[in-house]
Amino acid sequence: MKLQPLYDLQQEINRLFIAGSKFAKGDPRLQKHIPILQKLGEKASVFGKLAKDIEELLNTDAQQSSEKLMTISTLLYSILYTQGELVETDVEETPQTPNIPLDEVNTEYSYLQLKPVMQALTTSNSGRLEILKDALERNIFNDSRTYQYLDIALGDKYAELCDYVEKTIIPKVGKPIVPFLIQNFKYEDKTENARRLRLLNKFNYAQLPEMVDKILSESLPVLQAEAIHILSGDSKNEELIIKLADDKNKLVREAAYMGLVELGTRASLEKLKDVYINNKNKTNLPAIVTALASSKLPFFFQEIFNQVVKAFEEFVALDKDALDKYYIDKLERFSHNIEILENKNSPEVIDFYSRVLRSREYNELISTKKNQLEYIASNITSNITKGLKAFPNVQVIKFYETNMNDIPETNWKRSLWGYYFYDAIEAGYSKEKMFDIFSPQFRRNTIGINHLYTVYTDDENYYYSNINEHNIKVDTDKIDKRWLEILYSLFTVDKYKWRHEHDRALRLISACEPESEKLDKLLVKLVGFTMPGDQVSIFRIIMERKVKDRFDIIYSAMAKYAPKTYYYVLNSLKNIGIWNQFPKEYAAKYRELYKKNPLQIYEDIADEIESSHNNL
Repeated sequence: MKLQPLYDLQQEINRLFIAGSKFAKGDPRLQKHIPILQKLGEKASVFGKLAKDIEELLNTDAQQSSEKLMTISTLLYSILYTQGELVETDVEETPQTPNIPLDEVNTEYSYLQLKPVMQALTTSNSGRLEILKDALERNIFNDSRTYQYLDIALGDKYAELCDYVEKTIIPKVGKPIVPFLIQNFKYEDKTENARRLRLLNKFNYAQLPEMVDKILSESLPVLQAEAIHILSGDSKNEELIIKLADDKNKLVREAAYMGLVELGTRASLEKLKDVYINNKNKTNLPAIVTALASSKLPFFFQEIFNQVVKAFEEFVALDKDALDKYYIDKLERFSHNIEILENKNSPEVIDFYSRVLRSREYNELISTKKNQLEYIASNITSNITKGLKAFPNVQVIKFYETNMNDIPETNWKRSLWGYYFYDAIEAGYSKEKMFDIFSPQFRRNTIGINHLYTVYTDDENYYYSNINEHNIKVDTDKIDKRWLEILYSLFTVDKYKWRHEHDRALRLISACEPESEKLDKLLVKLVGFTMPGDQVSIFRIIMERKVKDRFDIIYSAMAKYAPKTYYYVLNSLKNIGIWNQFPKEYAAKYRELYKKNPLQIYEDIADEIESSHNNL
């Protein structure tokens, strides 16, 4: 498309950048471009928008003219960059890329709206991911001027941001971004190029097969690993991927292992089975195991299962006088091998899990070398619990009921009780049965407050959330009230030390006993000997329960704080309905407290108290 009028307009825009945008108002040299653009706008709406923007610039005051001029410049550049055709003579013409069809050009947002997003995609400032998430919610990335910046961000040094752009933003942008991915893709072994290759595959780019062929013909292991994933989607590539499973490069081999699973043919899985059985290199084992674990193994399961059993038997057959390095080597090999049984719900698998955990020889050998082997044994237990997820809940419950009392009490057994606890809830155990089975384990510290809190509240992300910042619902109907005695016992030791689990225990007690003088007295006592940073959750429960003298209890505790401390802790109690319950006279008390301890939070508390009374 020959767009000489747009090049002429670009000269005028550049002139105003030099002279100053304030001279744009009423500029006749700009005015003459409007009719031409309006005519072009009959064929493509983007030109009509350009004409409208120029009309607005001609009527804009000097204060706002710079923003308008920048908006027009950005839009004009976008059109020329993607659609312009060279008209100068004696100059070699090269195709302009990327090339977006005019009907796909979208420029609905102003430069001021785009600027922080473009900066977030190209700079290294903090808070960039939050800016991008907000921009996605506001549909900013519908604007085609963001595409080149999204592509640039695929090479950002922060992997989390790259992942978000690749996996969340660009898939929503869709195929219009493909020209930008093509423009910046290079046959260089960099992660950003692998990301572009993945996206081109996602968007079914027509020339992708030629790109894959070129990648495989060169020494580019990072890109080759991604190319193998692409090839594994078609069974006609079976022979090639089988061959690549023996490649000299570790990255390529590991990608080929997964490619064999993705193919899922008898020949591909036979190759993976042979690689596993014949492997002599310990460093290769984790990647082979990961691939086998991800497959249901419709072929050759028994041969592979026998190898896992063999790894276990080799460990338990060790002489007790063997060197530590042999113990470690054999148990590590078994730890890797047992991972293969994930996603396999064969009866022999769950029977084998029982055999391992109940084995006297296995547990005794680990106990003799506890310092060296306990961590590995705990990983094996963890792998078993992952493997159990492949079975229906009824089978898992039967597994626990049959085995738990016969498995030796060891540190590597402890985690099993927690998983049993969660699965028992899912299986519908009555609250009485839950208490009868698990309260002894609570007393032995094999399960804890967090297990109770997880299943009896709606706070699914309690590890990452601040309990003081939101309301938690407790399902008191499911809690056997006998748990309360155990929870109260946590606070009766002579030398009491607050732990983060204790605020959760108090919440459970408070929900189960909305009117309890015993709990009210405990809360007041806890304020007296907990650290200020731990008192916040207690303050909140005191206010929720309307404990007698609650206002003075909280104020008196805060008045004892060391100067200029605990601002951020107290700040979590602002604007959540606590201070607006205080009598008006406490506003003056907190202002006096501010004079002695000049923390802004005390003034904020006073303001919140006064505001609540002024609004009555």
